[in-house]
Amino acid sequence: MKVAPLFHAPQRLLVGDAPLIGVLDLPSSASNQERPPIRLFFPAATTVAPKPCRVKQARYFVNNRVSYVLQGFAHIALARHTTKLYRFLIRPLMWLVSLFFPVRFLKIPDTALVPTKKDVSSPVEYSPLNSSNEINSQSLIMFSHGLTGTGEENALFCTALAKRGYVVACIHHRDGSSSRVPMPDGTCKFYEHLPNGDDYSPNHRLEQVSYRAKEFLYATKWLLGEERGGNDYDHPILQQIRPKLDKKKVIASGFSYGSTTCSLAATVEPKRFQCAVFLDGWFHVDYSSKGYVYNFPPEAFGEDWPNGANNGNVKSHMIENKDGLTIPSIFINSAQFAGYKQLYAATITLANNINAHNKHDTTIPESTLHVIPDTKHQNFCDVGFWLPKVLLRRLGKLLALGDADVLEASEHILNLSLKFLKQF
Repeated sequence: MKVAPLFHAPQRLLVGDAPLIGVLDLPSSASNQERPPIRLFFPAATTVAPKPCRVKQARYFVNNRVSYVLQGFAHIALARHTTKLYRFLIRPLMWLVSLFFPVRFLKIPDTALVPTKKDVSSPVEYSPLNSSNEINSQSLIMFSHGLTGTGEENALFCTALAKRGYVVACIHHRDGSSSRVPMPDGTCKFYEHLPNGDDYSPNHRLEQVSYRAKEFLYATKWLLGEERGGNDYDHPILQQIRPKLDKKKVIASGFSYGSTTCSLAATVEPKRFQCAVFLDGWFHVDYSSKGYVYNFPPEAFGEDWPNGANNGNVKSHMIENKDGLTIPSIFINSAQFAGYKQLYAATITLANNINAHNKHDTTIPESTLHVIPDTKHQNFCDVGFWLPKVLLRRLGKLLALGDADVLEASEHILNLSLKFLKQF
């Protein structure tokens, strides 16, 4: 009798010609405080050496820091990390829960973890699918995580793209939008809650996404070798990858708030990015109770900041032009987000604006919008692969997972992304 697996197996997503996917974690560095933490996924092969190193599969969380991340989400949902309740009860409880949390024992298939220290031998080396030695032939995808995220919840999407030959850099933002993030000085920053009542200001999200976009752009330039600095700049894996990267084949991508982030980055520097992949993007802010309703980020729509923001100056401090986002893009939405009328209308507007701007250039692919049936926001993350199926059936609504099959929804999202990217 065949026994059904306890977990959704992600192997069906990881189809491609790369023998292995190397995973290199580049933490915050005191020697280069401008660069955010980056998790790099790249096509790899085992190192040819007299004494090859043992290949260790990568975990979903950097250094398997399950407790670290759970404590960050507890700060958001249960009690602030500065309270006694958090320090003496919730933090120890999250550590205890982490010991038995299923994702602790899971590994990302077909991956090989690369030592962060550059003087430690790596079990794998960069192995581009293009076997020629020509330079400037490798596409680079820059990925930005969502609100409260760390990027680790999108590891399968990044791995699947790398399996098809892309180098993917997933950024961990330090602006206060992540549940918890390590800082260059060895401390950590927890999620910053929005001010309440009369203290609310639209500046908070607008300035936050501006900070994220600047990190996104700096990390892109650092990987391309246009910005230098940091003890890990000359990591052997980066020395192998950088000469191959094509500056004309850089793709912006992100999930939720990450879509907002990379849309702003691509609006600020449109020639930097070839195209964009937006996963369930957050393109509209509705704080009508405070008198603020606007498309987000305004710059991507060619609009000014709302009145009351930026000390009364409605002009963005990042960009002056009014074209908005112009690079060809794919918008892949959950049924949940498509059900929010103002948000979905803003997403449609953004796609239509791009197509209107590019309508006279037949060489530019059309920007398209898609909705994955029966999905919710977290169907675009790896949460559905972290828990046993029996728990998902009971906790699906709590975890913002829709009725769609977890694996089939992920395949749909991935296939739409790949079909779009093949046009470039």
